[in-house]
Amino acid sequence: MKPTPQVSHNQNSDFPFTDHNYQSTRDPKISAGQSAAKLTGFHKLSSDFLGTEMVRDYVTEFSAFTIIALISAWPICLSIMAIVRMARGY
Repeated sequence: MKPTPQVSHNQNSDFPFTDHNYQSTRDPKISAGQSAAKLTGFHKLSSDFLGTEMVRDYVTEFSAFTIIALISAWPICLSIMAIVRMARGY
């Protein structure tokens, strides 16, 4: 979509009046029905291939996130325990 700027200088105001009318550009060779039929085969092929890949990636990312979360939670838990010990001492 390309903007079509329309600027008119208003004598009553210090700032120009600006307005943009967006006009979409269409490719006449491709219609909605043709592109959907072409993408169906590609979508099926890619979803079959990437289905197992996404499961592996999810498990790997979840494992890495869990390890990072546990490592970062360890000092926080130790500091809370130290504050509790200090509070009991007073």
